[in-house]
Amino acid sequence: MNTTKAGPVATVRLKKIVNATAARAYRAWTEPEQMIKWFGCDQVTEVKVQQDFKVGGKYHIQMICGEITMNVTGTYEEIVPNKKLSYTWSSDFPDVATTDSLVSVQFVEQGDKTEIILDHSRFASEKAAQGHTEGWTFALGTLEKLFLGQGK
Repeated sequence: MNTTKAGPVATVRLKKIVNATAARAYRAWTEPEQMIKWFGCDQVTEVKVQQDFKVGGKYHIQMICGEITMNVTGTYEEIVPNKKLSYTWSSDFPDVATTDSLVSVQFVEQGDKTEIILDHSRFASEKAAQGHTEGWTFALGTLEKLFLGQGK
């Protein structure tokens, strides 16, 4: 994990190798019925995903954490099947909300495994970047377990 700061904007970069082809990892990231199996942090008990999966299409992810409901919304900016996704990200997470940050995910196939490279940029503060780093780190760990047959 790297968190860098360029001017007033922080960026997060995470990498994870998963036991899946790029096509399978991409589907886990783009199909709502797959996303609900891994998306969110450790306190999330339920995930709901609505999307218009196309460039310019909108998405809405709702996460339930006990009595708290958190939302992420955005627009798909780039879709390269099995290779790359890029989308805006606005979240109402307590203490680390963010508006119009940018998530870019690359899927780099390495034989029967895939390296997922996640860049989440345009954070207004390091605190927001750190909070999202913790969430993404947990989610990528859950995704990795899903491909090992140990997911939710």
